[in-house]
Amino acid sequence: MKRLIILGIVICAGTLCTHLSAQIIEGKITDASQQGIDGATVILQSADSVFIEATIADKKGNFHFRQKRENYCLTVQHLLFQTIRKCFQENNIRHHIIMHPKDNQLREIIIEGEKPLLKMEGNKLIYDITQLTNTKLVTNAYEVIKNLPGIMEYNGTLTLAGSGSVNILLNDKVSSMTYEQILTLLKSMPASRVEKVEIMYTTPPQYHVRGASINIHTPKHKTDEGKLQGEINGSYSQKQQSDGEGGITLAYTSKKFDADFTYHFTNEYSRQGNSLETLHTVDGNQHHVCQNFSGEGRSNTHLLKIGSTYKFTSQSSLSLDYTTSLTPDDQNTLTASGNQFASENISNSQIQVHNLSLYLTSASGLKTGADYTYYRNIEDQHFQTLQPVEALQKFLSSSRQVINRCKIYADQHHILNQAWQLDYGTSFSYVTNSNRQQYDAPTMSKQNLDSRIKEYTYNLYAGSEYKFNKKLSLSASVSLEFYKMMNYKKWAIYPTLQLGYIISPFHLLQFSFNSDKTYPSYWVMSGAINHIDNYQVAIGNTYLKPYTDYSAHLSYILKRKYIFQMRYSHRPHYFTQMMYLPPNELKSIYNYQNWDYMNQLTFSSILPFKIGKWWSSRLSLSAILKHDKASHYFDAPFDRKQWTGIGIWNNTFTLSQKPDIKIELSAFGQTKGIQGSYTIKPMGKTDAAIRYTFLNQAASIQLRLNDIFNSMNPYTTIRNGVQIADMSVKRNQRSLTLSFSYKFKGFKKKEVKEIDTQRFGL
Repeated sequence: MKRLIILGIVICAGTLCTHLSAQIIEGKITDASQQGIDGATVILQSADSVFIEATIADKKGNFHFRQKRENYCLTVQHLLFQTIRKCFQENNIRHHIIMHPKDNQLREIIIEGEKPLLKMEGNKLIYDITQLTNTKLVTNAYEVIKNLPGIMEYNGTLTLAGSGSVNILLNDKVSSMTYEQILTLLKSMPASRVEKVEIMYTTPPQYHVRGASINIHTPKHKTDEGKLQGEINGSYSQKQQSDGEGGITLAYTSKKFDADFTYHFTNEYSRQGNSLETLHTVDGNQHHVCQNFSGEGRSNTHLLKIGSTYKFTSQSSLSLDYTTSLTPDDQNTLTASGNQFASENISNSQIQVHNLSLYLTSASGLKTGADYTYYRNIEDQHFQTLQPVEALQKFLSSSRQVINRCKIYADQHHILNQAWQLDYGTSFSYVTNSNRQQYDAPTMSKQNLDSRIKEYTYNLYAGSEYKFNKKLSLSASVSLEFYKMMNYKKWAIYPTLQLGYIISPFHLLQFSFNSDKTYPSYWVMSGAINHIDNYQVAIGNTYLKPYTDYSAHLSYILKRKYIFQMRYSHRPHYFTQMMYLPPNELKSIYNYQNWDYMNQLTFSSILPFKIGKWWSSRLSLSAILKHDKASHYFDAPFDRKQWTGIGIWNNTFTLSQKPDIKIELSAFGQTKGIQGSYTIKPMGKTDAAIRYTFLNQAASIQLRLNDIFNSMNPYTTIRNGVQIADMSVKRNQRSLTLSFSYKFKGFKKKEVKEIDTQRFGL
């Protein structure tokens, strides 16, 4: 009986507790149209107006108090509505309270503010893409990047002002496709899928790249988006001849599994021209050579990517991707004529790239991956000399390059406390490169080549980031690397340092120091020979050494939109391809040689401004002091300095908001520059475009005219002792392009890894 009494007391107590816990005062705040009022303040008071508790209504206007009251009052307040007070005597009743707008609302006054263009987090400059592109004529991710402050496009390559070449990351991951392929994929990615972009002038080692980087973030899957999404796009360009491209991307996304499919086809026409005039001294005799050549080419490229990701939890996942690029027929014809030489050069190549990558992330902060790339290039060259008559020559050159590369890596991230983070990791890569070149002419048998190169790279790094307070942060790292290729072995240490200081919300300061190393391409290291015509030839250099880049960068950001920068870089043993006129042979040789150093000091500023809602403009200015020195460049050493100015002016004009029609005008200009013994004359270009967006921003048609005056053609001179030459390059970049894109079902684009083949091929 005693146990039954105790049990009954427990049951009653539990019932009473349940009953008391259910005592709540709840309700909903709406306007006269039954729309919930978000952010209304609800105050619970006793009948004699004594304060008891307060809460805030949610987005739908709902509120509740866990209180048991028989006599109470509710006071509801909101900035845009009249305050209301009601009293009640019953509990557990859901109240519906209707608020009415204030009579003194200033409906005619509109207060407009300008959002900050960027913010600084440690070593990153994070751009507000909506603010940056809402007035810009952009339709894809590539155009978004081109509109980033400080980004310049030159000869199909993106550069960052003051930093030269730049790496491209997708969602914190290094891509493993060729540079051209990643640009193609960015052009097929809608601008709306770029959620955030980070600029890092010094990239931390856990990203497995060095130097400056652009890190593109795409939105994660949202429950209100369709699971199957996609995008189709295409373009038609008219140059000397027509070409075009197009593709389709499909993506399936869910909470546990993602899959994506991408196919892109490109039919590309290229045209080039070059005029060369030299006073070539051979064995003490001076020869006047005038050479003109023109060439054109056409290639078809198929790009296919299949990827999948399984998400164990929100912080752990496994990704498997396969990417292939096939160029089954790349044809080029080059015809040369002049006062002493004439030739015809026809080449045909087949290129294929296959990449398989596996990537695993865990909730503990561990990230591991493996990557394998296969590259093959088979090329046949039919060469025939036409002049001089006494030296007629005809040969067939067959070359084959095969590269196998595998890489494994592991990275660990720890958050030790709110102020301190620790990163460390390691990577190993192994490359085999087989390069074969055969000539059918017996007299050229000495130029036959059959080389095999093996390359090993071991890397170990550690780094940390420490936030002293909300204004000051410091991150530093050091990488230890062992590199081996053939008989060349080198241990190297690469330190990095980044310091960010927020002086005030309108004054930001960032300093970074970076070290990096650049290796020559496998084609150059093989010592292969490429005959351009019967006067010009490109020759590799098996003795070429890599060069190191030490650079320091300082940025000052005013009002989070005006950027002023200074950068200094020192590159000992720098190399680049230049032309040399040998004293013992009437040949013009293009060759890579190590210099003493190349130093560069850069001052740059980025100045955006707006006039109303119809004109958005940005002016980018750079002043560069370049110092090139080579004490032992064959018999033609040089030691030169030169100031160069670069200006870029981008303008977007909104002709109409409904319909959405915009016009873009941009101009690029560069003063005299140098590259070793080269002197590059001033040059510039002007582009224009018009875009019409419709179907609720889902579709767009754009017409773009590139290089309107066909003026982006460098004119270069050499005046270095007996090295005398004038070169005029005709890039023929002027083109008219009509493009169309349409995205459906809330298109969500997945990132695609880039196969890094920048050192493959010629």
